[in-house]
Amino acid sequence: MACHAGPELAVSLAWRTEDSHPLLDAFGFSTGRFARLNRNVHAGDEMLIHYGNIHPGDSGRALALYFDSGRRIWEALWTVLRWRFGEPGPDFRMLDFASGYGRVTRFAVLDIPPERIRVSDISREGVRFQEEQFGVRGIVSHAEPERFDPGETFDAILVSSLFTHLPEDSFLAWLRRLGGLLRPGGMLVFSVHGEEVVLPGREMPASGFLFDPKSEIDALPGEQYGTSWVGEDFVRRALPRGSAHRIPRGLLLFQDLWVAVPESGCDFSGLKLDLEPESFVEHCSVLGNTLRISGWVVDRVRREPPQEVRLTVGDDRHVLRDLPAREDVAALFPYEKVDARGWRFEVPLGEGDLIVEAGTWRLYADTVPGALLRSARLDLHDALRRAADTEARRQRETAELERVIHVLEARIAGMEASRFWKVREVWFRIKERWGGRT
Repeated sequence: MACHAGPELAVSLAWRTEDSHPLLDAFGFSTGRFARLNRNVHAGDEMLIHYGNIHPGDSGRALALYFDSGRRIWEALWTVLRWRFGEPGPDFRMLDFASGYGRVTRFAVLDIPPERIRVSDISREGVRFQEEQFGVRGIVSHAEPERFDPGETFDAILVSSLFTHLPEDSFLAWLRRLGGLLRPGGMLVFSVHGEEVVLPGREMPASGFLFDPKSEIDALPGEQYGTSWVGEDFVRRALPRGSAHRIPRGLLLFQDLWVAVPESGCDFSGLKLDLEPESFVEHCSVLGNTLRISGWVVDRVRREPPQEVRLTVGDDRHVLRDLPAREDVAALFPYEKVDARGWRFEVPLGEGDLIVEAGTWRLYADTVPGALLRSARLDLHDALRRAADTEARRQRETAELERVIHVLEARIAGMEASRFWKVREVWFRIKERWGGRT
């Protein structure tokens, strides 16, 4: 039997709900629907640590990416759940497997009552944290699939970013075990790295499965938890019963999302994820009667840069073509080659809603004051980070100067204690007694 996490213990938090940060405010994680979001983050959360390693010295950006990725993962999974079940009823049971410390769970409980959610992870501390913080029931997992027995079955089992790390034997064994825990009419949803994102210089074997014993999580042995890539035919062979549907780049616009159901001939045509381009508004300000707004856009699904970006302010519409390449933005996606493009508008200041669009997608929508406030918060974050960097540099320079002074003082003290120095002092005293004559 799998076991519960155990008694409550003291928790070390990397971030608290009551803490504030301008970047989180700019992303909207403290207002609106997310005003009731539990933002307590465990200090041992591997995903927050991972984002911190990507952006060293910038805890605000790491936090923003942590929360934003959790939100985007849940929104994709919630879309799939509603396609299958509509609004889940009181008997609905969902298992979030390999749930870590609750990066996704904190968003799931905003839509599904926590008593209907089970979470499971190999980390006992991670399971206990989710039980305490989010009110869900936790089940500690095992490295061996055959030893995982939660004592119940589920309508939906969600597995984000686990099969992206398993070696082939474990990949197949966990598919079988989790599939066997579904209720009639249930659904297994899991993500994988597809062939399209295999690292440069690597080739997919004929078997359709590629494994590398390296990952962003150092706490687990590489032979158990590395990085894997799979072909579509491999996954379909591993799911011999029922129906399966692949949504390319359905999770975070990088991992393929697979939806497997026990019945044959399932019609997946109504399952649609809005895989819009990724974009970011970097700056918005007003100079006189001129509105200045700029940002970037990347389309990782269609792999083609947008031909134009449109800005609407009230009743006025502006179009920008010939978008310049942004190599600095492309560097934010180290695992794949992307064609990032920048955009910048300087237009007459108008009244009404501000909307930025590319193709058929709305990239950003706000009021002009809202966009200005968001940009001010981003600027404040950058200013605080630069000030912190300056202070850290000053402290390093001060510490180095103190070290040099300490070394010099030690050398002088050594010289003063030496026999040569003592003879020298005697000579100078004799010289002074004789009036400086030699």
